[in-house]
Amino acid sequence: MRVVGFVLLGLGYGALLRGWMRFVSSEPEFSWAGTSAILVVFTILGLTVGLTDLARRRGARRWTVAARVVGMVLGLGCFMAAGAAMFPTIIPAALGVARRDWWRWLRVLLIAWAVGFGVYVVLDADDHGVMHTAVALVLYAGFCCVETAMFAVLLAPSLPPGSVSGRPRWVRALLILLPLLVVGLGVLAIVGV
Repeated sequence: MRVVGFVLLGLGYGALLRGWMRFVSSEPEFSWAGTSAILVVFTILGLTVGLTDLARRRGARRWTVAARVVGMVLGLGCFMAAGAAMFPTIIPAALGVARRDWWRWLRVLLIAWAVGFGVYVVLDADDHGVMHTAVALVLYAGFCCVETAMFAVLLAPSLPPGSVSGRPRWVRALLILLPLLVVGLGVLAIVGV
C-alpha cells in the first residue's frame, strides 16, 4: 500500500511542480506533451521510491540495490529541460540526508551547498518583484524538501543501519560522489551557471 502512496506522491508532486513552473515563468505557455512528460517522470520516480522502500523494509538486499539503481537512472528524467537547474540542489541535499554512514561535516556541507544553490536558482530565474520572488522561494524550498526526501530513499545505503560494508568510509563516499560530480558539472555546463 505504501508503494501506491509513493506513486500518488510522485504524480501529485509533478502536478504541483508544473503549477509552480507556470507561477515563476515569465512566459507561461506550456504544452500538454511537456506536462504529460513531467507527470510521467515524477510518477515513475514515486514508483521506484516505493519499490525501493518496500525492498529495504523486507530486507531483500538485491532487490533494494536493483530498485535503487533503476530509480536513480530513471530519476535523472526529473532533471531534463528546465529541471536541470534542480539537480545541483536536490542530489547534494538528498546525499546529505540519506548517507548517515558518511562524515557529518560532509553531509552538512552538501546540504549547505544545496540550500545556497536553491536560493541562487530562484533569485536568478524570478524577475517579477520582491513579493513574487519571496513566494517563489518559499514554494521552491517546499518542492526541494519533497524531492530531496524521495531521492534520499534511493540514495540511502542498501545495507541495514549499523552494518558494515567492508569499505572505508572515504571509499564509499568517493564511489558515489565522483560520478555525481561529473554529472553535476555537466548539468551546470548545460544550464550555463
